[in-house]
Parts: sequence; structure tokens; C-alpha cells
Amino acid sequence: MKFWTDEEISFLQERWGLTSIRRIALKLGRSENAVKLKAQRLGLGDARTHYDGITLNQLSLVLNTHYSILKNWTKIYGFPAKTKVFALKDEVLVVTYKDFWKWAKENKHMLDFSRLERLSLGPEPIWVAEKRKADQIKKQYVPKPHNTPWSRTDDEKLKWMLNKFEYTYPRIAVELNRSQGAIKRRIYDLDLKARPIRLPNHIKYTKEEEDLIVDLLDKGYCFDVIATRMNKSALAVRGKAERMGYRFKNGVPYKLEKEVKAYG
Repeated sequence: MKFWTDEEISFLQERWGLTSIRRIALKLGRSENAVKLKAQRLGLGDARTHYDGITLNQLSLVLNTHYSILKNWTKIYGFPAKTKVFALKDEVLVVTYKDFWKWAKENKHMLDFSRLERLSLGPEPIWVAEKRKADQIKKQYVPKPHNTPWSRTDDEKLKWMLNKFEYTYPRIAVELNRSQGAIKRRIYDLDLKARPIRLPNHIKYTKEEEDLIVDLLDKGYCFDVIATRMNKSALAVRGKAERMGYRFKNGVPYKLEKEVKAYG
């Protein structure tokens, strides 16, 4: 039996979870079974728990997102998952925490941080708190399905808001948790004469409003929320963003640099 030196034990402890068992064994000139047995006796546990990252399967559970979706992200959206061998032959997809947060910052619009428990992926960058807040607010703008029956209370609230002559379509839609299309249809079905007030969609945007669009998009806010803050329709604000040089891929905004300088 070949005794383990202090240097070999230190190497095993340092590389456990970072280097495959096979490579550790080759480096130490020992069998793979000998390395596994020594790691077990040292109480090192599962090699994956010593990796400064997370497997794609574990990440899918943390993000409450299907594994196949995350796997597709590696092919389509450059998600930085890599193949790694922890044990003898088993290969798994993993991502380091550092790579995950770097990618997440650039693609924050694809992630719903309201479903991510704080610190479940280690220390969080400063921007995550604002994005989590944006995702929590966004849930208020998810309308009921179009076929949801209208209650008498809903109808009375709709009539009251119309007769106040101070509410816009987006504001009424938020208050009743309905789409703007559903609001328009209900007004027609009830044969109501009053209408929501018009939005200032055709008024020229100020520099402060343009800066606000850029700032909120960068923080991960959706167009419904941005539009409500600006008292405009979401479609109008998105149109303005596109004229400012923004394009969108899977909901993620990015700028066409040649067009950014020309917007006005």
C-alpha cells in the first residue's frame, strides 16, 4: 500500500470538484478507485458540491426553468454552459457562477428573478435587486385570459373610470387586470359612450424621456411598466426605442450602434 503524503492530500483537496478523478489519479500516479476511496475517507463528499458553479440540471431547478430550455440557450443565445467530467466517465453540463452572472447581466430580460430565491446562486451582483423588483412589478401587468368572464363589479369599475375622464387605456387595463384590447371590446359590448383619455403618443419625446427609456431597459423593466411611468402606450414606447437604435432578440434589447447616434 502506497501511503499518501501531505502534499498529495493537499492536491486532492484543492482539485476535488475542479479536476476529474481520472486526471487527479494520473497526476498522483494512483488508481481512480484509490482516489475515490481517499476522498471519501477525507469527507470530501460529492465532487459537484466543490465546484465553483452549478450543473445545468441544478440550475433549471433554481430558476424554475425546464432543462431543455437552458440547453437550447447554449446553442442559440450563447449561454456559457460547458461539459465537465466530475467522476470517471459521466459528463454533465455546468456553468461557473462567474460566467452565469456575466451572461445574466447581458440577457437579464430572459430571466425572471422574482422566481429566484435570494443568494441561491451565491453572492448576487448589485443590479440583481433592481431586476428582481422589475420582475415583481411586471407581474401586475400580466392580464387575465381574454375569455375571463366580466363580473358586475368589473363593469361598474370600468364605467366609473370612464366617467372620470382622467384614465387612459393602459391605466384602466392595469386597474382591471385586462388587456387593452379586452377593455376596448367591453366598452363596445356595453355600448358605453365615454372613452379613455388619449395618450400623448405623438408628442415629441424629451431628452429626459429618452434617457428614462434607456435606463429602465438597461435595468430590465418591460415596456408595459416603462409606458405606464411615461403615460404612454407600450407600443408607442417600443416604437421609440426602435427608432433610437434598439432591436430585440428573445426579448433582450440590444443597440445597433450606427443608428443610436441618429435618433431624435
